[in-house]
Amino acid sequence: MRSFAILMAIATSVSAIVAQGTQGVPNYSPGDPLITIINTSPTETHVYKVEGNMDNPPTAYGAGSGSLPSATILPKQTVKFQTGQGFIGAFTSHNGAGTRFEVNFRGDKTWYNSDMEFGMSDTTLGPTHGTKQIDGNESLAGEQDVLAKANAAWGEVPESEKRQLLDTGYLEGSTGSNGVLTAVHMDKQAPGSVVGFFQSTAGMNSYVDPGSVAGEDGTRDSDLANTFSWSVATKELTITGY
Repeated sequence: MRSFAILMAIATSVSAIVAQGTQGVPNYSPGDPLITIINTSPTETHVYKVEGNMDNPPTAYGAGSGSLPSATILPKQTVKFQTGQGFIGAFTSHNGAGTRFEVNFRGDKTWYNSDMEFGMSDTTLGPTHGTKQIDGNESLAGEQDVLAKANAAWGEVPESEKRQLLDTGYLEGSTGSNGVLTAVHMDKQAPGSVVGFFQSTAGMNSYVDPGSVAGEDGTRDSDLANTFSWSVATKELTITGY
């Protein structure tokens, strides 16, 4: 998909703790890429699996190595993550089991996306200073409250389909006019009906599985993936975990 095709070369990360404060490359100059990671929870520690592209230049964090330390953000903590110039990589919440954010700081534009194929979490990514996308659209990727977004659409689902969705195990809750969802899950094995609910009915602000949404035949649809790729002029982004 667009600027992220190169991410296929990313290797699996290893876990380690990143301390509070400023992390990443040691040298930072105004205008260099910077990702602020905020943990708003007063009680939960947030861990992000960090991946870097194998062909990242020497100026980028973890140049030449896809295996990078995980970023651990303590409750109510903020970390300034200096990725360095030319960084392409990904930050995935729940240490790889939540929403995945891919970022590309090469070129005049900053590209990023939000991916819920591997898992879902209450996490967002957007420009630090609220800048809109280059095309003028809103720029916040991901969802602050995944369950609330799913519940807002649950009433639109016919009763027969609700039962079928609950039977998959990826959605938990009740049917009926007063039915509500109590939990939602996602992974690469989710059936097309679940993907369709999250992507199309609920309208998650991420791509879930483009192929399944396009035709539920398991193929990838790059055009739909491009729909969920954002581009902004700034090189300062913020990941916020709730």
